Amino acid sequence: MDNYLAAEPLIVARLKEYVSEAAIHSSWGMPAVRENHDLPPSVIIFLEEDHPGAVADTGLSQKVEQTWLCLVVVRDAETETGTLVSQVIRAMAGWKPAGAPFSAFKRVKSAYSPDYSLNGVFYFPLAFATSFVFNA
Repeated sequence: MDNYLAAEPLIVARLKEYVSEAAIHSSWGMPAVRENHDLPPSVIIFLEEDHPGAVADTGLSQKVEQTWLCLVVVRDAETETGTLVSQVIRAMAGWKPAGAPFSAFKRVKSAYSPDYSLNGVFYFPLAFATSFVFNA
């Protein structure tokens, strides 16, 4: 694998195919998201966690688990959130990208909690984990 973060463009493409009522973006993390108040409704993807696992005896291969956050961002929590959350879960849960070295994505607990900002934006985090073997 030449791109350690290769899951990100695959996730973006998948969500663009399955999520009809929101823009899909990628980011470098929560601080960058909170600086942009013109995003809703949208789903923002970023790497939440990266856990290196067991290393092969040669030291050249290592199993890696990555957790990708799909952050649902809306202005009207009552009318927009439920539909977007359902679309994201349906798109991601159990999805295994064809021809890619990733395991099927599974929903996991996010390090973030649902949140509301003073500028009237609601954030609903959905985290999905996948694993792959990285060869040096």
